[in-house]
Amino acid sequence: MALFANQYRTEVVDTTSTGAFLQASPGFDASYVRVANDGTVPIRATFNSTVASTADAEIRAGEVLEWRGGPTSKLGLLTTSTSTDGLDHRRVRILALGG
Repeated sequence: MALFANQYRTEVVDTTSTGAFLQASPGFDASYVRVANDGTVPIRATFNSTVASTADAEIRAGEVLEWRGGPTSKLGLLTTSTSTDGLDHRRVRILALGG
């Protein structure tokens, strides 16, 4: 059984007509981060910076990325959607544990 001193949860919900940078900052060094993409567009994620790029890990719609690297207080997310029909939705749930 593991005990954690800190927990961070957030959710980003929005529609997008152009690409967007997103970031999350748990405010502590997390040793476990879970990013769930509940939207309709792919999301790129990095745990080394607050700014993600197209070279970072892709999380497709409906997928979950779990990270158990060294401690980090940074999380950068990016969507590159360029839809103009209003049907692209980004919904990302983040859970960070550690401290």
